[in-house]
Amino acid sequence: MPTGRTLPGGTGTAGLAAPWIPYVAWSPIENWQLSAGGIYIFEGAVESGEAYYSYAILKHSLFDDGATSIAVGGAVLFWGQKLERSELSDWDRAVIPGLFAVTTIGNENNALTLGLGFAEMQGGFGLGFDGGLLAGIALGYEARLSPQWKIMTEHFSDVLSSGTLHTVGLRYFSGRAAFDFGIVVIPNGAIDLPSGTRMPRVLPVLGVSVHIG
Repeated sequence: MPTGRTLPGGTGTAGLAAPWIPYVAWSPIENWQLSAGGIYIFEGAVESGEAYYSYAILKHSLFDDGATSIAVGGAVLFWGQKLERSELSDWDRAVIPGLFAVTTIGNENNALTLGLGFAEMQGGFGLGFDGGLLAGIALGYEARLSPQWKIMTEHFSDVLSSGTLHTVGLRYFSGRAAFDFGIVVIPNGAIDLPSGTRMPRVLPVLGVSVHIG
């Protein structure tokens, strides 16, 4: 989930989320930040078809006094799945635009984040979100346990459907690097894997990022 903060001008971050999705974030000048990431999935052994997922986010900080940060931004998600029907092959593509506003109250040791966002979704991706307009509210919390460790939580809900996502984890800092260990809970998930089994509603999350600049 985006926070109300932006990276200092002239600095960036590169990393892996989940941990198979590479991403980068860069602040060319103060108060502006561009983030992007994605993954390409090759056809599986059960001929599930190739797929890709990528996104880009532009965020602008409106206010930051060290105790409260407010930012607005826009996001676009590109999603595609190769469909295989008998002798026909085609790509089912979706472009999902969105807008958000977010505020973070607190500092690097203890902070609460509140966000509101709107997007036009093509289907619910099996996460319990309805297709069409998505009106999401988000809540995040972070607290430093020691100089090296933070506890972090993120909660997202669509007010127009039953879809929710919850993430709880720990972040470990070592020099310029940070490592994430946690779980994501998808209470209303209904995703069938190519093997025919249902994806678990509680999944592990691992990530690593490196600060640049």
